[in-house]
Amino acid sequence: MGELPEFPPEFLAQHFPGGFTLRDEANAIVAQALRNGPLEDLHAGEPSKLLEDDSLSRITNAEMKALLLYACERVEELLRLKERDPKSYDTLVKFYNIQSCGQWER
Repeated sequence: MGELPEFPPEFLAQHFPGGFTLRDEANAIVAQALRNGPLEDLHAGEPSKLLEDDSLSRITNAEMKALLLYACERVEELLRLKERDPKSYDTLVKFYNIQSCGQWER
């Protein structure tokens, strides 16, 4: 991802009433680590009646491994950025939140 602009304080105040919280940060991390990866591939397609049967697995071991590996790699990237460049990390997680979490619980 290219260079992100800083958000004006008025924009952030409007988008994050009460300030950018740990929950907002967590939502952004989850969006980046899970929602925008292999999970989207599994979610795509038509629903199946088989998915309504709780006695059946809905995901293979290989799919679960791929999901967790992808998520861990994304979280590691974010944590390395937070350690190396906190200001860029802050801007990026706010961007992810604005981009993906507008309808999520805060």
